[in-house]
Parts: sequence; structure tokens; C-alpha cells
Amino acid sequence: WLDSQPDSPLFREALHLRLQRCDLLKNTCAALLRCTRFQLSSNSIFLVQFAGEDGLDAGGLTRDWFDSVSQALVADAADPDGSSPLAQALDLTLEPRPLVRDEGDVSEEDQEKLKVLLVAGRFLAFAILREMALPMSISTLFCKHLLGQAVTSSDLRQLDPDFYRLRIEGVLKEGGLEEMAAALGEPLTFVSAATELHREQEELKPGGSSIVVTEENKLEYIQLLCEARLCSSNRREMACMVQGFWDLLPAEILKEMSAQCNLTPLDLAIMISGVHSLDIEDWREHSRWNIQNVELETWFWEVVEDMDEERRSMLLAFTTGSSRLPLGGFQDLKPNFTINASVDSHLHLPHAHTCVNQLVLPSYTSKEELQEKLLTA
Repeated sequence: WLDSQPDSPLFREALHLRLQRCDLLKNTCAALLRCTRFQLSSNSIFLVQFAGEDGLDAGGLTRDWFDSVSQALVADAADPDGSSPLAQALDLTLEPRPLVRDEGDVSEEDQEKLKVLLVAGRFLAFAILREMALPMSISTLFCKHLLGQAVTSSDLRQLDPDFYRLRIEGVLKEGGLEEMAAALGEPLTFVSAATELHREQEELKPGGSSIVVTEENKLEYIQLLCEARLCSSNRREMACMVQGFWDLLPAEILKEMSAQCNLTPLDLAIMISGVHSLDIEDWREHSRWNIQNVELETWFWEVVEDMDEERRSMLLAFTTGSSRLPLGGFQDLKPNFTINASVDSHLHLPHAHTCVNQLVLPSYTSKEELQEKLLTA
């Protein structure tokens, strides 16, 4: 796609950013907003210079800039009341922080906040184009939005297993609607479930408070409930960051890559965060194996040893939501990497609960079957 861009001097000239380290994020936002999408997506020379510093950029200043801006974007991500543009998601990966009201007009002040997220999206795409892995772990839910994929109950099962068990499994099981109605004291309707962050229930569709959930429409209810649980707090913020990313890597290009190369949200998250060397002995030592099957455990670690670095990073990201580890390695991963038994038959794929770093394995009958299912998952 890059090679198809106009081959004119305007798009091939060097891109030179001159920035102040003081208030680097604000300076970077202004610089990236000034640049056209063609300047940022071209494969011309890219140079960074910091005001008051004599260093010439032979690659080191560029790396410094990518790392420093990343740190500014996530400075207080773990604080629910923080001010950084990105915040921790349910699985401790990063997603746009709720900054503005989801409804009504957007004030000038809020527009400035949303511009930062637009730039954050551009920054992530720019890092991919420049092949610069960033020291951050982006939510696969955000990457699903980039690929134009809908949020599903499987995402909720992975990110919030407790909510899934209480609100989704309860509806899906036989007689579940009657049990829910009895527990609530009234029929279940198309309204969201109150949570610690959203205490007020909201209609899942126009007139939802008067639409009773039935066997005929319960799948629609589940889809809307999952989307509301995972996305209702930051829809505007997510849209801005996605649009910024699409400015450089358009949606149609990503969809084409998804169709031709089977690009998944997890692949995209790893493209942003990069592949890292993982110490298998450290992994094994600080993992919790909760399956009474010694043979399966032996097969599992043999399969991990047989994987290349990219496959190991994908397995780590599939289970924890991130291809990156804390600075202390697996010892500092909290909760520990855990493998639990599944009640599903060996014909099923493994699944994960990324919020608790848990991989769930059926009782596979051979090492080859385990390897095939892990690679497919």
C-alpha cells in the first residue's frame, strides 16, 4: 500500500520533527496534527530533534521519541481518576480513557481532549509503519474496532468471566429467563446491567426498557449487553483513536490484510507492542498448573519449547492480553500465568480469561492434538 502512494518529492522528502522535551505529549500532538497523512505514511527519512540538544538522529533519538511519547500516553493509566489519554482495560491492557460524555454536544474543551486520542491513534499506526515496537500493551478490543469486527460474547467471557457467568450464561441456559425474572422480581428487558462504573442502567435500544427479553430475541439482547458492558464508557474516545489510526492505515487496507493474511486483533496488538524473547524456564517456574494430568503438562511445555518467539508471544497475549511482561518477568506477572482444566471435550479449542491470566485447556489426547488446538486458538 505504501508503494502505491504518489511518488512525488512532496511525499518523499524527509520528515523532520523538532520538539521540546518539556510537555512532550502536547508538542507531539501539535506536530502530528500539522503533518498530512501522506507525510506520515510515506517511507521517506524520518528524523527527530529535541530543542536545546546537540544530538544528531541516527536512530537513537527516534527510538527515544517513540518510547517517551508512549510513556506520556500511559503515565497514570492505572489510576481511574488519572489524566493520561490511555487507561487500563479490564485485562490491564490499554484502551482510550473515558474523557467526555457519551451523549450531547462536545464542548471546545472536550474537543481538545479528543484530539489527543486522534493523535494517539496516528502515533500507533505511525509506529507500525516505522516498525517501532512500543513499550505498551494495547487492548485487543481496540484492535477489533480497527478491523471493523463486532464485540461478541466471547470477548466478554475472556475479559469479564464473572459478569459473563452471571448475566450471559444465566440467559443462555434452559429456563434461564424464568430464573432471571424470578431473581429480579420482574421480566428481563433490554436495559444494561448496572456496574461499579455505570450505576445507572441504560436502554440497549430505543424503547428497550419496555421490550421483554424472550427466547426469540435473547441473542440480540446478549449481543447488545456485551457491547454495552465493554464499550459504553468510551465510545466517542474509541471512535477518535480508531479514526486517527485509520488516517495512516485506512480501514479498507486493514480489512484487505485481514481477508488475505488472516490478520487478527491479536496479531495487530503484537504488531504494535512487538515480539519479545520469553524465558521458558522462568515461565514454567512461575506458572500455576491446576490440572491433574501430568502427561498433558509435559506435552504443554514441550509444545511451548517447540514454538518460535512469535508464537510464544501470541500464546502469552492470548492468555494475558499482552505480549509484554513486567520488568521482573513472569515472577512479577500478577496474577500468575495459570493453566486450568476445561469441562469441554478434547474437540474444543482452549479459551482464556485475560483479566486473571488464565488459560483453560480441555483434556487433549495427544501432544499433536494439543499443539494443533493451541496454534488454532
